[in-house]
Amino acid sequence: MELDNVDKGILSFLQDNARSSFVKIARKIGVSEGTVHLRVRKLLEKGIIRGFYAIVNPEKVGLAIRAFIGLQAEPAMYEKILKKLAEMDSVYAIYDVTGEYSALIDVKVRDKEELTKVIDLVGSIPGVKTTVTMLVLRVIKEKFKVEIS
Repeated sequence: MELDNVDKGILSFLQDNARSSFVKIARKIGVSEGTVHLRVRKLLEKGIIRGFYAIVNPEKVGLAIRAFIGLQAEPAMYEKILKKLAEMDSVYAIYDVTGEYSALIDVKVRDKEELTKVIDLVGSIPGVKTTVTMLVLRVIKEKFKVEIS
């Protein structure tokens, strides 16, 4: 889907504050509220907007430990491994990557003991050859807004 200036304006406003009213967005970009409503619906249908969420600070809700697990997998078992990982509550993202690892897994847990259990569980999935865990010490930058040109 080709994005015009109206779509880009809507996306920009919603990324800054998903609670912005359609009336406010319409006034700012110079279109009707109905246009904004229809465009947002189209952007949702096309998968350009994936949803509307509050961005929660994991540490403030008890998830004090964040780690990335790089895993190497047997190619024939890879899809089954990904499905198992996707079922795990502590796994917040799975990235299919190139390079040394088959996948990079973003994990958020309450404490080191819970992280140990997750690491053991990941390592026990049939087809997982090796894992390397990287503990996040600080988040220097984490950007959620996508720049639209």
